[in-house]
Amino acid sequence: MLYFVVKNLSLIVFKLIFRLKVSESSNIPETGPFIVVANHSSFLDGFILTAIVNPKITFISAAYLFRKPFVGSVLKGLGAIPNQNNGSSIKLIRKAIKVLQTGGVLGIFPSGKITNGKDDFSTKSGAAYLAVKTVVPIIPMKIKGANKALPLGAKFPRLKKLEVQIGKPIYCSEINRLNKKILEDIAKSYMKKIY
Repeated sequence: MLYFVVKNLSLIVFKLIFRLKVSESSNIPETGPFIVVANHSSFLDGFILTAIVNPKITFISAAYLFRKPFVGSVLKGLGAIPNQNNGSSIKLIRKAIKVLQTGGVLGIFPSGKITNGKDDFSTKSGAAYLAVKTVVPIIPMKIKGANKALPLGAKFPRLKKLEVQIGKPIYCSEINRLNKKILEDIAKSYMKKIY
């Protein structure tokens, strides 16, 4: 229930106040399972993705956010999965795979934190690993303007235009002998599209 309240309220606010424009929305599948990957330059990013993606997104979020009074309650209410250890937790991986195996949609910010630039690709392959393990597509989304609308450290948003460019799905086939190079290549393909 909370998810759909947040989704609809976010959509109204972003469309009316921030003039949100979505390009290539036809690249979003109507149903899961799939993984959404996006750049992460503002606290608004999760709300933007929640607003524009129709199947419910289960986000992987930093564990420390769950300890914040208001934010933690919202994340729990939205069904987010806490990331205790930079994505390497077996418990986290099992929960993420379960979301995908039951037809759900997983939301991942590969940078792992709010940033305005590209980070080293080698640590950004969690979405690639999950996509290969579950044989689901990755939908890359580039969010523009969020870092100007609510920059890191700002207390109040600014009225700046928002845009989301949705890339073509990246299809991953099941690979029996998974190695770091394969995962890095997949990660590079989506990182190019979101930064």
